[in-house]
Amino acid sequence: MVMTPDPPPPADPDEASTAAHWRGAADVTWSVGMVAERLEISASTLRTWERRYGLGPTLRTSGGHRRYSALDIDRVDLMRRLLARGVTAQEAAKVAKRLVGDQASATEIVPAAEPTPDQRRLAEQFVQATQSFDARALHQVAATALETFGTVEAWDDVFVPAFVEIGERWADGRLGVEGEHLASSSVLSALRAHSRRQSLPELDRPTSVIVASAEDDQHKLPVVALEAALCEHGISSVELGARLPASALETVLTTVRPQVLFLWASMTRPPRDPVIAVLDRLADDTTVVLAGPGWPADVATVKGLHDTVEVVLSRVLAT
Repeated sequence: MVMTPDPPPPADPDEASTAAHWRGAADVTWSVGMVAERLEISASTLRTWERRYGLGPTLRTSGGHRRYSALDIDRVDLMRRLLARGVTAQEAAKVAKRLVGDQASATEIVPAAEPTPDQRRLAEQFVQATQSFDARALHQVAATALETFGTVEAWDDVFVPAFVEIGERWADGRLGVEGEHLASSSVLSALRAHSRRQSLPELDRPTSVIVASAEDDQHKLPVVALEAALCEHGISSVELGARLPASALETVLTTVRPQVLFLWASMTRPPRDPVIAVLDRLADDTTVVLAGPGWPADVATVKGLHDTVEVVLSRVLAT
């Protein structure tokens, strides 16, 4: 699933300090290995982004070695965060390559359908509240969008366009990283509160749905969005958050044997992925739903929050 928005996810507090490491370093260049270590991206992923999307080091040493400038790193960091929020790699690269300053953005791909006037108004209010760093207004707008339109429409037609505009303002220097972090945190809080407001039925056999991010993946906003959307349909789920170790995942699956397992991966999964090994040993009575741009090309994924909800509902309601 390319949930539009990968998350989004709550903003990682370490991201601001990581990004700051590169600021004011225009006279310093960085090797592929150094960038990979600092941004927690594999060197092979960096080389893939350079080969496929032209996002790579623009400088070379006198000996011909590739080196990243501070701006090159900002672009890679932007690509990383866009993917984490569910943006397709092609769209993420296009946005990242537009970056001309030292501001990195975490935005989302624009949905295909046109938002309604009310949805556009809420998106504009969300952006303005972000610009003024008005946490109270951000929470109010996010809550209103969810209550009025439901999770899927609020996600696609309010939060996505708002984050696109926030990303553009970040890229041209009108908005800093602190604004994006606050906006992401506000959406996360609103989604959790929206889930708590839903009435979940008392079932003889409680529905067993587990939602989480794959091992080492620190982003979970797409996971929380799915949890909220399912709550609207009377389906409760167990949300295990980000960076769920493969060993812990296997323990949960062995103990609970859920009807559905949803896993989000925003970044490229490693070779010999321990998560895939766990899934290969999974019992046949658990339906696995994988989402996000991080899974290998030969692994089937679901695309879109709406379609993901439909897949989960079809499995749960069939039993």
